[in-house]
Amino acid sequence: MAKSYCLTVEVKSETIENGLGYLVAFSLPDDRFKPGEMHEFSEWCEGVKEAVLRAGDQVFDSDPYTKKLAIAELMNAFEELNARFSIRIGGQPGEPTVQIQSTNPYDSQIDISFSGADGQFQVSEHGLHDLQRSKVDENGKTGLVEGTPHHFPFTKAVPPAVKTPPAPRPPGM
Repeated sequence: MAKSYCLTVEVKSETIENGLGYLVAFSLPDDRFKPGEMHEFSEWCEGVKEAVLRAGDQVFDSDPYTKKLAIAELMNAFEELNARFSIRIGGQPGEPTVQIQSTNPYDSQIDISFSGADGQFQVSEHGLHDLQRSKVDENGKTGLVEGTPHHFPFTKAVPPAVKTPPAPRPPGM
């Protein structure tokens, strides 16, 4: 079985306060290489990033038509990338092809998977997935997660530091 990876793309938004992020699962045609070692990886990565930035925050639009259209165009772009490159988006058992999560904890997490038939995909949404507030630092920032993801790629808000008083000085100093 091919080793799976996830490409993360963070997206700034005017309607979602701290932005949103996409986690795109993929596998390489040859397990002997790491993603950065493949000659086509940077071009493929740019294609994924462009598709994600086109979809942007429209996947959380309150208008159902706009939301469905954004998801359909995103998955169509991924299908086209699968046809052009040997790097395969999706197809890992038990992992959605794409996970989309807003930094707003009240927005649902959107999972999208190819369903096997050409051009067909399945969408599911999960609410209150991550209660910890997160934020997007940079529009279009990408990252790479090896194996099954156990976290989402947003920069987690750092808890405020608790100041401890200095240690008492010994007498006579």
